Amino acid sequence: MDAIKLEHISFSYDGGNTPIFEDTDFTLAYGDFALLSGVSGEGKSTLVGIMNGMIPHMTQGKLEGTVLVDGQDVKDQKVSVRAKTIGTVLQNADEQIVYDQVKDEIAFGCENLNLPIARIEQCISDSTKQMKLDPEAATRSLSGGQKQRLITASTLAMGQKILILDEPLANLDVEGAHVLLKVLRDLASQGYAVLLVEHRLDEVLPYVNKVMYIKDKKVIVAEDGEALKRADRVIPADGLARPKREDVVLRGKQLCFAVGDRRIIDHLDVELYRGERVVLLGTNGCGKTTLLRTLARLNPLSGGTLEQHLVPKAGRKKPNAAWFRKVGFVYQNPSYQLFMPTLLEEVSFRATSEDTARDMIAAFGLSGLEDRHPQSLSEGQKRRAGLAAICAGQPEVLFLDEPTVGQDYQNLERIVATVNRLSRETGCTVVTVTHDRRCIGAMADRILTMEGGKIVHEEVGVKEA
Repeated sequence: MDAIKLEHISFSYDGGNTPIFEDTDFTLAYGDFALLSGVSGEGKSTLVGIMNGMIPHMTQGKLEGTVLVDGQDVKDQKVSVRAKTIGTVLQNADEQIVYDQVKDEIAFGCENLNLPIARIEQCISDSTKQMKLDPEAATRSLSGGQKQRLITASTLAMGQKILILDEPLANLDVEGAHVLLKVLRDLASQGYAVLLVEHRLDEVLPYVNKVMYIKDKKVIVAEDGEALKRADRVIPADGLARPKREDVVLRGKQLCFAVGDRRIIDHLDVELYRGERVVLLGTNGCGKTTLLRTLARLNPLSGGTLEQHLVPKAGRKKPNAAWFRKVGFVYQNPSYQLFMPTLLEEVSFRATSEDTARDMIAAFGLSGLEDRHPQSLSEGQKRRAGLAAICAGQPEVLFLDEPTVGQDYQNLERIVATVNRLSRETGCTVVTVTHDRRCIGAMADRILTMEGGKIVHEEVGVKEA
């Protein structure tokens, strides 16, 4: 039996001149574990919104065609009604977390379904074990990957037989990704219908039984999953000589950062040199993002010292405008940094000139979107918009937290090439946190691996100049 069936779907957003879909069909059956991939901005998240009712009931637009769930026409059903049948994990974890404690967050959805207390407690126990979460943990203390696991656990606990997950692997380490994929495959084998929207094809393809992608405003079933995997290859290292480690821009000595009784950064030593590219690796919750924020002076130190050679006489004062002219930081959640009314104004805000802004917009594959509001872009486009805005300011140190999430291979290449060009032409130091194996080698002169709040391994790239 078909879990979801879309027939002759056409859709365009209010105010949009170009339709996202035109007369397309889509089928997800019970027992399917299906992958939906494709180019960033082609409409994958829009398709999810049509299925779960976000479109057109919360996001306005013109929707034509038939939406069937369990064979019933649900086009007029609101999100709250469809949520009893369809569980959805969206891209942005922060926007879905309501409560301060993991167990309360998981209980919330179950309570909305009027499940008995004993059943809710069992759901909390089962889902936290599945996703390797501490039910007593504070949600604000979780890393980006742990938050991703939490919203997935909250959805699984509700027990809907139709599951839609939009980029759930985005911030997960390899181990966490495979834990989730195994759970989803098992659920599909038990008769669930599972749809995964994802770009990390290398991890996903061995688990799924059906592959689809969006092209020319249509949903297409792929005949050759291996062809998709070949298109998702690793970007080769650029072969550039590693800069000499002579000019220190930041030096941390015995750095510590704690939240309550939990020490996230634990007596860590690190040096960053002008012009080098550093990649931070490690499992979810090991302290990568916290270290990035600490080096950028966004977190107050709990202990240790941070020396900087960027702004004279900055001392221990809070970072000011002079500091952020030298230091650029791109967050995991791009929505936090986009605030201007148009993309061009957003990128021009920090740029030395409008020509520089337009160059960055083109370099990140956003040409033609200059007049769009940044918050109206797809999640993948938002991420590139945030990158373009920060890079346009030509910082001396650039911190990137999961910059390639939601990017197809073509846009991944754009991001890597543009960031590397900035480093090469301006001498910018780049520090990147990523789980994306496709780009690690191409963005690293030096790789630092973290575990338990410490740097436990250092790997140097090609030879020094």
